[in-house]
This record gives sequence, structure tokens and C-alpha cells, in this order.
Amino acid sequence: MLFKPIFKRLPLDSVSFTRCCRFGWEFKDRYTTHLRLGDAWILVTPEKNWLFVVDVDAVSDIFARGRDFTRPTWMYASLGVFGPNISLAEGADWQRFRKLIATPFNEQNSSNVWDETLRQGHDMLDAWVSADSTPSALEYPPSTTEDSRTLALHVLTYAGFQKSVPFKVDDSTVDQVSTYRALSIILRNALLLMVVPHRLLALPFLPTSWAQIGWAVTEFKKNMTDLIEEENILISKSKPGSGTLVSNLVRASEDNPDSVGINADDKADQRLHKFKRLSKDEILGNIFVINFAGHDTTATALAYGVYLVAAHPECQDWLAEELNYFSTASDSRDWKYDEVFPRLKRCLAVMLETLRLYNPVPGIPKWTSTHSTTLRIQGQDYLIPPQTLVLPSLMALHTHPRYWGDDSLVWRPSRWIVTSAQTEHDPGSDNKTRFEQEELMVAIKGSYIPWSEGVANCPGKKFAQVEFVAAMASLFKDHRAQPVAKPHETLEQARRRVLDVVADSGVNLLLEMENPGSVSLQWTRR
Repeated sequence: MLFKPIFKRLPLDSVSFTRCCRFGWEFKDRYTTHLRLGDAWILVTPEKNWLFVVDVDAVSDIFARGRDFTRPTWMYASLGVFGPNISLAEGADWQRFRKLIATPFNEQNSSNVWDETLRQGHDMLDAWVSADSTPSALEYPPSTTEDSRTLALHVLTYAGFQKSVPFKVDDSTVDQVSTYRALSIILRNALLLMVVPHRLLALPFLPTSWAQIGWAVTEFKKNMTDLIEEENILISKSKPGSGTLVSNLVRASEDNPDSVGINADDKADQRLHKFKRLSKDEILGNIFVINFAGHDTTATALAYGVYLVAAHPECQDWLAEELNYFSTASDSRDWKYDEVFPRLKRCLAVMLETLRLYNPVPGIPKWTSTHSTTLRIQGQDYLIPPQTLVLPSLMALHTHPRYWGDDSLVWRPSRWIVTSAQTEHDPGSDNKTRFEQEELMVAIKGSYIPWSEGVANCPGKKFAQVEFVAAMASLFKDHRAQPVAKPHETLEQARRRVLDVVADSGVNLLLEMENPGSVSLQWTRR
């Protein structure tokens, strides 16, 4: 990271080999190299060979054959900050983690995510609108990217630990919620924690800021341990759980089905409880991974989504049409999850389209481990040697004209909405008929993989979708956003500048805009 400005100035893009050695090169390349070299090509390096694939049938085959194309767990070793977790597990351990971790991601949790995101989104919008009316707004405008991170963190804190934090946190408030404060510090400094053992952060000769990170780790572990113990006491007394992430993980890994309030006669539940229960370190390790993966990816997607919608006024009107039709309560905080969320297909389309072009994770690597295997590409079988990294080319799959048409590089959420031909061309169709018949397009299998595919897909997919849709709904139902124009700049030029800032992105740990602070947004009521 330190030398990134220097490397950016080096002519590494002049030839294909050096261009493909730059971390995150796939975002700028999109499908260009695949057009030149074909549906599959290999990058040969002194340590490992990398096979990139854009053929959708082969990609679907890779995800379906989990034993032949496994996760290269050695690439995720740094995620073991708090203990063993699903990112580092293989075989039976991975199956155990996956079964138990999937339990907290249920409809009750989705409802909690929906309610808290609506509250946080409402308060975030209030903060933005009030900031626009203050004299300091031009000099210190609200940060869309930072506030998106705040919203995502607050939703995680509530859904995971039942700690509701106001959107604007002051010193007096944050001290009352030490779990929130500790988690906030940990997530902001996750990269450092992956490199430096947290036990060393308290050494007296290190910077004070590092000591604060060490405090956060200790405090977070203490709070999680307390929650685990509290849950075990409730279980011993046959009392219901608190519904938190910790509660669900502890109860999902209990040996006795009757003690966790599930159906002991259900064969699926019986199979679930044949797995060895999670240890305290495994619960801590998986809580960290869930929060790390769920926070930065969702916050990044939300920030990109807000900027893109703000740069497209026609999209704002398109969203408002849907929101005003399906939302009955005037106050967004009163919208019911099961009544409203399933109907907001346009809001979800914004997320799907944003992740298509600006997916926070640049790729989903697999590898052949110690065995060779075959892979059929364009009707021909190829033998893939052992220890070959195999990468479904996510950025190329998401933008290839073969799968997305001639405007594959254009951000157009409406591509995800389909209606019957009769409704579309019938001038007599009323809004009720039109909105009720809109459905989400199903992408060509293998061409859209933001949450991976197969048995190893992301368990937090629904969580992220609910949070994104709730945020979009709370922001754009009654308000418009537009970029603040510079002197002598038209509004249309300002919108193009927003799109330029979004396009000027690169991969550090995840995809992020290089200079999001160079644009600011103004929010007004419709």
C-alpha cells in the first residue's frame, strides 16, 4: 500500500504479462484479455500457474465440483486473527462450519436487518439534509463512503449483538457500547491485525494508535466471551436465546436438539447436531470473519450504489415510482419486512447491477490442490495439473458482451427487470398491472457470481440484499440526490464527474474509489 503511488507510475501496463501481475488488474481489464486470448488462458509464474476461465459452462462446473476445485485456504491464512473459521477450513471441518454458520442467517435475522437499516438510513438521510443547510457544508461535506461504512457497522452491531447505536455517535454514546467501539476499531484496522499479531500491539514503544487496536481486540474478545457464557446459562435453564449472532452460533452447535428449541424429530436438524459443537475460539474466529466479510463488502456496494443513482436522475425517478406504489406507511421506519422487501425489485436491481460492474471482491479463486483433474471448455476436455489456481474470471463474466449485450459496460439497473410482452406494449395497462408483473431477470448460469455459486456460496447473501434494499428505499423514496457542481460547472458535467470518480477505482484489499472525497452530494425533498 505504501508504494502504490510509485507503482502506479511505472509502465507495468505496457505488456500483457506485467499488466496481469498488478494486484486487482482484472477491474480495469474487464473482458479485454479474454477477447484476445480466448475463453481460457493461463498466466505462468515462477510459483503457481493461474488459469482464468470465462466460459459459463466451465465456470458452473468449477463451482459444482467442490472436491476437484477446492478453496486455496492458504490464501486466507491472515483471516485467522481470532481463531479457526470457515475461511481456513477444509473437508469435514468446512461442512461443520458451513452448517452451523448458516443458522443465524434466517428470516428473523433478515427482519432485524431490515428494521435497523431503515432506522439508520432515515437518520443518515436526516444528517445529510441538515448538513446541506449549514454554512460549513461546502467546506466539510458529508462523506458518502464513510457514512456508508457507519451504517453498515451499526446494522452489523444490531443484527449480531442486539446493540442499537444512533447514526451520529458522540463520545458519551460510544462509551456505553464498548462492543460497537471495539468492533469499529478492529474493522478499520483489519489489514494491520492480519499482519501484526495483536499481542504485540500493546508493546510500550509502539504508537498509541496501535495500543488502541490492542485494547479493541482484548475488549471484543471479553465481550464475546461474556455473551457466550450468558447464552450457555440460558441454555442450561432451558430459556430462549437472545437472538444475536453469538446466541445462534452457540445454540446451533449444541449437542442436544431439545435444549436449543428445535424439532428433535426433524431429520435435517438431527444431521445438523451430529457435528461437533463450536469451541469458544471457533465462535470468535467465525464472528470476526462474518463481520469482516459482511461489513466492508456491503458498505462498498452501498457507497457505489448511492453515487451511481445520484448521477442518474432518471434512475431516481424509476426507484421512487416503485417505492411510492408499494410502501403504504409514510414513515419508512414503519415498513414491514415481509410486506415491502419482496416487492422492491427495482431497488434490488440497483444492487445487482452495481455488483455486476463494481463487485468489491475481484475474484473467487479455486485450485486443484494435490491432484490433477479435467475441465471441459468449449466442448473440449483439458487436463489441469496439480497446484493450479483456477479462477472464474468474475470481472470478465460480469461484463462480457456475449452474456450482457453491446452495452455490457453501461450501468443500467433496468436490464434486471422483465415484464410480460403483453403488459409492456399494452397502453391500457395501469400501474398496478405493470408493477405487480415486474420480475427480476435470471442471469445466464455462470455469468453472474458476486456471491460465488454452488455449496460454497456466501451465506450472508440475503443479509446484504435486505440491507442494501432498505438503505436505497429510505434514501430515495422522498428525496433526490445530485452532485454539488464546481464553479462554472453545469449539473450534467457534475454528474459525469461523479461517474469518472466511480470509474477511477482500484483494488487494495477490496475494490474502492481512489478519490471519493472529490465529489459531494446534495439531498433535497421531492
